[in-house]
Amino acid sequence: MIKKIFDYLNIQNKTISFAESCSGGNLSLSITKIPGASSVFMGSIVSYSKYSKEKIIGIEKNEIDLFSPVSKEIAIKMAEKAREKFNSDYSISVTGNAGPTSNGSKSTVGDCYIAISSEDQLFCEKYEVISSREDFIKTVTENSFKLFVDKIINQ
Repeated sequence: MIKKIFDYLNIQNKTISFAESCSGGNLSLSITKIPGASSVFMGSIVSYSKYSKEKIIGIEKNEIDLFSPVSKEIAIKMAEKAREKFNSDYSISVTGNAGPTSNGSKSTVGDCYIAISSEDQLFCEKYEVISSREDFIKTVTENSFKLFVDKIINQ
């Protein structure tokens, strides 16, 4: 599915960036396996902690505290901020709770939010993924790319 996204971006002369939390850089890994990825991929921020969401991405601490790091609102902010920072046409963000505990978060284990931002479009979907951490990351990555294909390419 990532090859389909790469081909679409390449043909459209568009770029993409990522803001990843629970996927731990797996979206970036997936696209950089494709020869020529640098023509469409601007970069990624792996903001695994609250600290990096605040200090690196630039989300206000009060927003993180109010909504929770794993929330629709924070996923949207992550996508918007990454798109701005990388000056990309599109950005995908992922934030979720892979478990085994919720670490005091308002979310429950298995919750995941995936957001897509462009200049004129914004989407965010919630998923529940109950599995091992490895399978969680794989599923979240697949869901991210599927959402992009469904909402952007197959619009």
